[in-house]
Amino acid sequence: MKPTLLFIVSTILSITPAWASYPDQPIKIIVPTAAGGGHDTIARIFQRAIQEEGILPEKLVIVNIPGAGGAVGTRKIKDSPNDGYTIGIWNPNALISAKLMGITNYDHNDYEIIAMTGYTELGMGVKADSSITSVSELIKQAKAAPGSMKLATEIGTATHIIPMILGNKAGFEFRIVNAGGGSKRLASILGGHTDISIFSSLALINFSQSGIRPLLLFSESRSPLLPDTPTAKESGIDIVLNESRIWLAPKGTDPEKLDVLRQALKTATESPDAQKQMESLGISPVYGDTAAVLEDIERMRTLSEPVVAKMKR
Repeated sequence: MKPTLLFIVSTILSITPAWASYPDQPIKIIVPTAAGGGHDTIARIFQRAIQEEGILPEKLVIVNIPGAGGAVGTRKIKDSPNDGYTIGIWNPNALISAKLMGITNYDHNDYEIIAMTGYTELGMGVKADSSITSVSELIKQAKAAPGSMKLATEIGTATHIIPMILGNKAGFEFRIVNAGGGSKRLASILGGHTDISIFSSLALINFSQSGIRPLLLFSESRSPLLPDTPTAKESGIDIVLNESRIWLAPKGTDPEKLDVLRQALKTATESPDAQKQMESLGISPVYGDTAAVLEDIERMRTLSEPVVAKMKR
């Protein structure tokens, strides 16, 4: 007896893995910030690249869930169904900082890490007419009058912990001023309420028009964007950190589906249009696998843990 068509179809379906047709519905991208922010902009660059270049057969839908320095949105990513149709974008420094500071009770171990799609260099800036003209002068003034060097920051975030790492390695402590996000930290410095803060390299460039002078970068080497700005490392302080953009999925998401997403993100990262857009934002459009992300996370954790422990005493 010849097999019926129904039998053949049912047999094929029974041996075809569920991910083979993935995705067959829109994929939700949770961004833990309001629309218009840095993470949101990157998510939309990838949304357009993947859709316009037909990298995936289904649409990507951006969902902004701001609040609590990203904690509301990252929790939503973590607690979403692990069916491959909800992912998110964030940065590892913020994940580590929030867990160490007790803002969240979860970190990167509570997700599936999909990939990294670029990074931003970080640095510190002062008011253009500040008497802090170099890293050595910063250390000198901070040590001469302990507690006088006012840092504009957002308590509990990487903008708080990374400068504290700098102070710890250089042998001084900042006086913490909880100013808020980047624009508020800028206003705090320009208004004379604080002395220094941390920003992305592009923000340092943009804010220079408002009266901010770049003081140092936390990169491995000097940035082509800021060739006259020394690194912390060349100034004798061994700190190399950047802010990467990583993609996350709920724990337990099918590995085969994760591989589909990784290939899509890698292809989009290599898109000339996407690269041009990212570079215009001061982002190095570099794809990194899970191992690269974990290496960045371990570097941040190693530097942060002793500083946070000291802060909690």
